[in-house]
Amino acid sequence: MALYRRGRIWWFDFWFQGRKIQESSGYRNKTAAQRAEAKRKADLLDGRAGFSRKAPPPKIEEGVENFKGWSKSHHRPKTRKLHELNCDTLLRYFHGKWMDAITPEMVEEFRTSRLRETRWAKLREKKGKDKDGSTVSPSTVNRALATLRLIYNRQGLKSPTRKGMFAKEEGQTRVVTIDEETHYLRESSQPLRDIATLILHTGMRPEEVFRIEVSNVNLRFKTIFNPWGKTKAAKRSVPLDEEALAILKHRVEIAERARSRYVFWSPKGPGRPENKERPIGSIRKAHDAAIDRAGLEHFRLYDLRHSFATRAAQAGVDVLTLAALLGHTTVQMVSRYVHPSDAHKAEAAKKLENYNAQLVAEMIERAAKKQAGSLQFSLQ
Repeated sequence: MALYRRGRIWWFDFWFQGRKIQESSGYRNKTAAQRAEAKRKADLLDGRAGFSRKAPPPKIEEGVENFKGWSKSHHRPKTRKLHELNCDTLLRYFHGKWMDAITPEMVEEFRTSRLRETRWAKLREKKGKDKDGSTVSPSTVNRALATLRLIYNRQGLKSPTRKGMFAKEEGQTRVVTIDEETHYLRESSQPLRDIATLILHTGMRPEEVFRIEVSNVNLRFKTIFNPWGKTKAAKRSVPLDEEALAILKHRVEIAERARSRYVFWSPKGPGRPENKERPIGSIRKAHDAAIDRAGLEHFRLYDLRHSFATRAAQAGVDVLTLAALLGHTTVQMVSRYVHPSDAHKAEAAKKLENYNAQLVAEMIERAAKKQAGSLQFSLQ
């Protein structure tokens, strides 16, 4: 046995079938660390024992390549690109490791280290910009852990990820106020202004707005048909209010003159020609620039969908109708999109107070009538 300490934690270091196993025991007590090392060796032996000798699990690099090959034929380009970015991040932390040697403790170290990592650090350094101090979000870490789990599933191995490792994401979204909306739209360039307004007035997802086709806009019945989505509920007809209708009427006229299939087609870019047969892919730069010019606290374009849902709930739209408008399969999903403001919660508390007072008044009135009836009966 080769035990040594790193800080207050004991680590073990030994060789098994030509492979070096170097891991944290997770214990400060040496005796407990020795037991952990013995258990780790026993687990490795159990994995190799039996009448049929299994091939040893591959290194993480081989698992990643196998997963990428499978992803190419099973995922859409956007999803595939996300998994590839996650794979690059995972390799930075686990390169050279055998897949059965990556323990839950190692994954937990990856999770905590990643949450402290500065967001877009490498990109900012390349562009010569100062780091703004923002760190990687819990949702980004969760996506990397989900990719790691898929990599293990493809190899037929038990994933070292655990449910408790997935960070909570509360507070990652916020509702844009009417005042913020006014300043933001005033500073927005086109087509960002029209896209943002459509999200605020329809509750559609940004990618759904990006992919609106001229043939799916019905100006007569004031609706948009969205044929895209993973679920049946996402493929829906979306009603238009007057402002959204005016924007789409103008945009459809422009698209028809340009003979474009899409209302918002792919614009020209550095080294890229204009493509009227392809929808716009992203407006993140324009979105961030509009927020900076307006001097607002940063929010995501997707938060405009949360703003729509919250305002609809505050206006009294029932949860079943709101779920249908948002394209949700279950009403439980709506709770993730509705964020009541302090003023709205105070108003709800006031309504409850008035309702309770009304119940008490009715109870007193019934008691008084009953007492009056009893008195009249006794007099007779």
